[in-house]
Amino acid sequence: MKGKLKITAALLAGLFLLAVAVRAESAELKERFLQRKPLLEKMKGQEWIGENNLGFLVFRSTAGQSKENMQVVQAENEDRKTVYAEIAVKLNTSAEEVGKRRAAQIAALASVGHWLQDADGNWYQKKQ
Repeated sequence: MKGKLKITAALLAGLFLLAVAVRAESAELKERFLQRKPLLEKMKGQEWIGENNLGFLVFRSTAGQSKENMQVVQAENEDRKTVYAEIAVKLNTSAEEVGKRRAAQIAALASVGHWLQDADGNWYQKKQ
């Protein structure tokens, strides 16, 4: 069962990246995502931020909330919002639904120790 879930998550993640790649500005978006990734991974590893159940990053506490870190998280969330809206139009659904689906993908692919929010709004750290 876990194997099928991982395969499904990987396929959905691939579709998500493909949808991003279709747009003319997708190269710019992709570059911004890639540039922010190391800092965001560091902040996740330090337990400063987590992934909520709507597909966005949130600070878990005041730790790490420097001006720079807050700007990076805000920029990431704005780009995610843009992508979710674009995908929603193509799939004839809401951006919120796209974000929820992406949150499930993120949770499946998250590293051990990262903070995640389940569908009911409860926070947990990924164990395996």
